Amino acid sequence: MTDKNEEFWKELMGEDFKVDVPPASPSPAPEPKDPGQSAPEPRAPGGGSAPLPEPRTGGGDPGFKIEYVSRDGSAVSPGGQGSPRRSDGAENTRQSQGDGSTRQNTGTGDRTRSGGAGSLPRSADTGGLPRSGGAGSTGDARPEGGSGAPSGGSRPRQGGGQGGDRPQPRPSDARRVSPPEEAPRVRRVKQSLDSEPEYGFDGDEEEYYTTPRRGKKRSPADDFEVEYDYDAEYPDVEEKAVKRGRTKRTGCLSGILLAVFVICVSTVLAVMGWTWATDVLGLDGEDVTVEVTLPKSIFHTEEREEEDEEGNTVPVEVNVADMDKVAEELYQKGLIRYKWLFKLFSRFAHGDTKVEAGTYSLNMNYDYRALIHGMSHRTGVRETVDVTIPEGYSITQIVGLMVDNGVCEREELLDVLANQDFDYPFLKDADIPPLGDPKRLEGFLFPDTYQFYVDDDPVSVVRRFLNNFQKKWTEEFDDMAAELGYTRREVLIIASMIEKEAGVDSERDLIASVIFNRLNHPDRQGTNGLLQIDATIYYVIADTNEAFSTELDSPYNTYLYPGLPAGPIANPGVASIRAALNPQETKYYFYALGQNKSHRFFETYEQFTSFVNSDQYGG
Repeated sequence: MTDKNEEFWKELMGEDFKVDVPPASPSPAPEPKDPGQSAPEPRAPGGGSAPLPEPRTGGGDPGFKIEYVSRDGSAVSPGGQGSPRRSDGAENTRQSQGDGSTRQNTGTGDRTRSGGAGSLPRSADTGGLPRSGGAGSTGDARPEGGSGAPSGGSRPRQGGGQGGDRPQPRPSDARRVSPPEEAPRVRRVKQSLDSEPEYGFDGDEEEYYTTPRRGKKRSPADDFEVEYDYDAEYPDVEEKAVKRGRTKRTGCLSGILLAVFVICVSTVLAVMGWTWATDVLGLDGEDVTVEVTLPKSIFHTEEREEEDEEGNTVPVEVNVADMDKVAEELYQKGLIRYKWLFKLFSRFAHGDTKVEAGTYSLNMNYDYRALIHGMSHRTGVRETVDVTIPEGYSITQIVGLMVDNGVCEREELLDVLANQDFDYPFLKDADIPPLGDPKRLEGFLFPDTYQFYVDDDPVSVVRRFLNNFQKKWTEEFDDMAAELGYTRREVLIIASMIEKEAGVDSERDLIASVIFNRLNHPDRQGTNGLLQIDATIYYVIADTNEAFSTELDSPYNTYLYPGLPAGPIANPGVASIRAALNPQETKYYFYALGQNKSHRFFETYEQFTSFVNSDQYGG
């Protein structure tokens, strides 16, 4: 072995490493069987024809050569500072020092090895210790000589080919190595602190690794044995004793407590459920009727989708109630106990669209469903009020009476009277004022006693008046009006003045005769062609609160404008209508109120002025 190679091996394997290569001694030639036959020439094992080379003896080069090959198959030089020397050829030939034989490297990771006595070859596939192989296998070491005896204490390997069996000197602590630049992905593994570091590659990639030079063979478990003195490293850390938790045991007492707890919770839930069910079903309510009023202020309009008669979904506007206010009203009246429960029930029952504004009579034993239906105009028992409209009341007085009894709101009722287009034949006459005139229905609101709902619908209220008028105005009245030459509305104007002027029923026909006499004889002395009825002036100033004056400029002032006033001044009853249609035939043109609150009738103006100036005048 050269000095250079010996230095490398010592650097790699340690200072104590020594390669002893014994000199190869040729095997004794077998003696010939025949005396005249010479000894056969030694041959290589395996039947090769080439003669064995002569053994090398003496110092210096031991007769073998170590080659270092990287992972990709290129040759690396061990000389210098370990810089690599790559082989750029596909084949790399080595000349054997022993017998001159040549081996080739195919460039696929196989290593070439030189045979010879005492050579130390490497395995091409594992990069480790020498192996035995078949004929012609690369990297197999064969001992020189035909006997195949081991040399230098090495175990003989069997093989064929030209190499034969050769001694294989092998260091006891041989390690597979590769230069640092040819060994990527170095991995540090855990190991005990008294051993040297270990490195390696994993898997089938022939990753780089080292093993300790000395000591026993390491096992995988040794990589995870770490000796660490925690107390010496952290002397200031105070150790606390770990308290072991008590082992929990379940016994009879725990079972009893659990059963008691379950029973208590079940009892509480059952009591609460029964209480809620009692309120929902109205089981404990008294048989007492309570009035509940839902004002229109708690309602608003929303657009929702509903199904029509054909099953199509169409958007419609509906009145929606504020169920918080409704629940509060029912709670204050004592009809419910739990407002939240009633609101929850109403959400599923769509109660916000079923209840309507109004005053209703509800019983305290109603359940939630009955309460919701009881606050509806269609199914509920609504609070009603009887309202009597006296004969001779004007629209203004009737509206005030409706408001006082809680039937309608003033603004809503006035709006309906002026702008609602009702479909009645008597409202199609030519002399009916157009829509928008607040007095257009004056005279048609027939006086009578009506029963209205509290917070009733204004349209429904007015329709009730008009329906009654249509029933009371018969075809006979139409015939009588046509005979007189007056329209229906003109008859109502005359009847309204009779209604306002008559003090007793017996005076109606006489007052009617005075009106018709003046209308038919406008040139009568003292009349000046005027009706001169005080009630027409009072009708005008009722809305303005002005003082009575015959000089008031108004189409209703019969002291200034001849003929009939602009419209009815009241809503007459049947008696006044009949008096207007059938006036008594007289020669009276004047009348005045006496002290007994009855009228006195006169034919001449002089008689009239004489009575007015007397103490019998009651005007």
